[in-house]
Amino acid sequence: MKRVMIATGKVAQTPYRIAKIERNIYTIEELCYSLVQSAKFLDADIMDPELVRWIGQDLALPDLAQRLSTYLGKKRALSDFVACILNYTGYVTQDRQIQTRQIVASGQGMEPYERRYARALVYANGGQNYQALQELDALLADLPSPERDLRTKVLVRMGDLYADLFRYHQAADSYRKAYAITKNAEIYLKHLAAVRFSLSDSEYVSYISEHPESLQASMELEKRLSEANAAYDRSEEKRRVEQLQNYRESSQETSYEIALHQMIQKMKDDYRMTKEQGL
Repeated sequence: MKRVMIATGKVAQTPYRIAKIERNIYTIEELCYSLVQSAKFLDADIMDPELVRWIGQDLALPDLAQRLSTYLGKKRALSDFVACILNYTGYVTQDRQIQTRQIVASGQGMEPYERRYARALVYANGGQNYQALQELDALLADLPSPERDLRTKVLVRMGDLYADLFRYHQAADSYRKAYAITKNAEIYLKHLAAVRFSLSDSEYVSYISEHPESLQASMELEKRLSEANAAYDRSEEKRRVEQLQNYRESSQETSYEIALHQMIQKMKDDYRMTKEQGL
């Protein structure tokens, strides 16, 4: 005899979207699965009045919705809220319910991972790109699989660091993985820029022809590069470079060394300021 799976409540016509993990759910069982899998980084956002309404009306579970409504707006009620759902449905074993509740009640959520990310940023802001990349790579391996927000931030930051090191192939790969999570257009432009800088002009044209979905983004990228080049042509930096060339060509060695030192110092100061601002 085949095993019969008995579901609790109805299958919703309209899904509830768990924003934290960007997942649409249609049943109470899917909600339980998501809560258990995401226990390490759940926060009070899951105690959503709209979720309670959805459970009561769309899933036809008014009794559970009534119980959950008593926790809304209360501090430190997150673990009770989650436990109420798991206990009501009996979707997981008692041991798994207790374990999940303990994880949620620890109150840590994503905090340990956020601290590690912040530590990596300290390395990056101090110019220690390789140490930052090591920290981010290890963090990426340890993140809970359903987590998306921090994973995207880590991948984008890794892409930025690789680009700073002129390792454009790795930068492009990091941005590609981040884009696969969010489908964010700006991240895709970063990916495409890294691809462009990693290839010759002819190779890049071939790449675009082989990826017609990139055509519109490539036009936007070329527009931004043209604007950046035009801004550089008007900049003080270009004037300084031209001045250096003039000093060198006319054998004004002292003036050349002084101007070069000033230019390098300004670049260091600008770089330090940019990193401190987290740009």
